Amino acid sequence: MKYYLDITLIPNDEVPLYFIWEKLYQQLHLALVERLEDGKSKVGVSFPKYNQEGRSLCNKLRLLAFDKSDLETLNLDKYFDRLSDYAHRTSIKEVPADKITGYAFFKREQVKSNHERLARRRANKMDISGEQALAFFAEKEERRSQLPFIFLNSQTNGNRYPLFIAMEETDEAPSSVAFSSYGLSSNCPVPLF
Repeated sequence: MKYYLDITLIPNDEVPLYFIWEKLYQQLHLALVERLEDGKSKVGVSFPKYNQEGRSLCNKLRLLAFDKSDLETLNLDKYFDRLSDYAHRTSIKEVPADKITGYAFFKREQVKSNHERLARRRANKMDISGEQALAFFAEKEERRSQLPFIFLNSQTNGNRYPLFIAMEETDEAPSSVAFSSYGLSSNCPVPLF
């Protein structure tokens, strides 16, 4: 990754940080979807102040790309127009190679924890009763994620869902770009600085 820009979220007494994250990331997701090539994005994200223990993304988002044009063509002015009072965006800069402290994967973690929902899906797939499907999950412990997350709204069905974000440090430097429409990837690391 050679270029980046930072977005700092600015909460206030009336608008909490989590609400700004929701609105900002929803708009970023739409911007990335518009620029997908073969289902992949050339722009990745990083959370410079990521804190898993505190389950917090803090207040900074970093967008990274190999080519400056990939950040320019996102047309962030269009998507972040209504958020200008709540988010400050820097200009596009070169990644300072001398300040890179390592690399990390920022990836989506999907937790299948709601037994009732899972039972309904199992009943539909296996053509069994809801009670039979629920009995399958009765002895299993529901999983809960301790990862930071952002709530988003599905553009397809309107459902609200948490986007859990995991960070995994690595020694591997990025050699290609293939990020999801959330800017996340389990096989394309981004530099930490």
